[in-house]
Amino acid sequence: MLAGILMTLLSGVAFYCFFAIKYPYHLHFQEQLQLFESTWGYFRGVASVPGGFADWIGRFFTQFFYYAPAGAAVMAVLLCAVQLLTWAACRRRTFTVYALSFIPAVILLAFYCDESALLGGAVAIILSLACAAVCALIRPDRLRHIVEVLAVPVLYMACGSIAVIFILITIVNESVGRGLKFLPYAAAMTVLAVLCPVISARIFPYPLGRLFLGVHYYRLHNILPGILWIAALTCVLVAAFAWFKSRERRQFATGIAAFVIIAGLGTLLALKAADDNEEEWMRYDFMARMEMWNRMMMVADKSNPDNPTTVSCLNLALAKTGRMGDHMFDYFQNGPEGLLPSFTRSFTVPITTSEIFWHLGMVNTAQRYVFEGQEAIPDFQKSARCYKRLVQTNIVNGDYDVARKYLKALHNAVFYRRWADETLEALDAGVVFEKQPELARARDLRLKEHDFLFSDTEMDSMLGLLHVENPTNSMALDYLLAWCLLRKDLDRLTEVISLVTAPALPKACQEALLLKWVLTHNDFTGLPEYISRTHVQRISQFISDIQSGKNEQQMHARYGDTYWFFYYYRYRTSPQQ
Repeated sequence: MLAGILMTLLSGVAFYCFFAIKYPYHLHFQEQLQLFESTWGYFRGVASVPGGFADWIGRFFTQFFYYAPAGAAVMAVLLCAVQLLTWAACRRRTFTVYALSFIPAVILLAFYCDESALLGGAVAIILSLACAAVCALIRPDRLRHIVEVLAVPVLYMACGSIAVIFILITIVNESVGRGLKFLPYAAAMTVLAVLCPVISARIFPYPLGRLFLGVHYYRLHNILPGILWIAALTCVLVAAFAWFKSRERRQFATGIAAFVIIAGLGTLLALKAADDNEEEWMRYDFMARMEMWNRMMMVADKSNPDNPTTVSCLNLALAKTGRMGDHMFDYFQNGPEGLLPSFTRSFTVPITTSEIFWHLGMVNTAQRYVFEGQEAIPDFQKSARCYKRLVQTNIVNGDYDVARKYLKALHNAVFYRRWADETLEALDAGVVFEKQPELARARDLRLKEHDFLFSDTEMDSMLGLLHVENPTNSMALDYLLAWCLLRKDLDRLTEVISLVTAPALPKACQEALLLKWVLTHNDFTGLPEYISRTHVQRISQFISDIQSGKNEQQMHARYGDTYWFFYYYRYRTSPQQ
């Protein structure tokens, strides 16, 4: 079986490389949507429902997704475990069957390209297959049958409805080996399989349909994880196929051919299931979370993002690196939604947007967005990332008791314990702002003398208030100027520019003022001195090219980095148009 071992190792390396190289930010995304606590109370709360034990193990492994290489290793081990246990659950094991045992693992790989797929599903399959393999080792037939029947309710409570594959594999194996003698036990297992969810519906607060199809396999409860069930049922089909006899001398060639075909089809399936747009957004969100501003700029220089939420992360990086005014339109812009996305009742966009408000100094708004985002998580988990931000916002606002509550929860999370302990110690000692300059900065930037209701439609007023109250908040001024530019509100921009020293007027603002001048004057006589004459020459050529009938693609090639191109060819839903 050396060839089989090499096939498993090769597959493990392929699984690892897929998640470590192509899909690492999906792992980070999964980790931030849970808060795994190493406490008995947390275990009891998770494991006390059908499928809860598998869900708890899945959450335990998911916490290692904090580091993408560790997360990729976890995924590789789990998928290889599914393959090995599929083969171990077969009573008749041949090299061809070994090759076919990779099918469930490959299907699961496609399933975990979905950011809402939870590890509890794979763990449930592993536990069910392991139970089938262990039961097969019991020699006395009657004892084995009794153990198999008694294992049904235990597995249902531990794994949920995926435990049905244990029943099906057992019936397949025992029916071929024992024939009609196993019929009473098969009937008993089937009856228990039906009774378990029916009885559970009277005990646990879940609909009967969910108890039949699984509670904690998928984050969105109103969607059936069909690919997961296909992967589970293929384990049964492999066990059934194992009983078909084939010539021994053809086993090796058939097995190698089957493995190559499965590997090829699996690669195509995984590439089709992988969502590159979601991965890009998660990449930018992760870099914003970790404040990797320069790295974000390098990524954007290689591939210009166009998703609104992704663009909002890029604009945050531009502001944090002091490049927004001069280089904002070097990149794709899609209007105000790419600067400060509107609030939506979801567990994705508000959490990302809260990062922007936090760095702007709008602490209360950041707190509201991150709290609402956490509460919108469909499977009702808490978020370690959100808890950390809630600690910071409550400390800045002086709500120390609330911050301590969140810190105590983070203390029980392995990868957040050190930060939580250090923060709690500094908070108790009264030196938290000295130890964490980020908190001191947020405290200095936040609004102190004004109480107002947040409004998306009056964002310019709130940004202006931030800057007027604290003139050192240059980021608020950058966002205010950008807000006017992206809304194509040249009149409002003219008013706001009075806050900027003329010689330091950013390139985008100069271009906007020059555009307004062109729209309201016949020539450039009297043009302010602080407008670069290079921009004057370029807008003259821009007007000439428009009049000559050049198409959008040609104009983008020459003027794609200017505000003029954005004004005429982007964000056409503006009320100004």
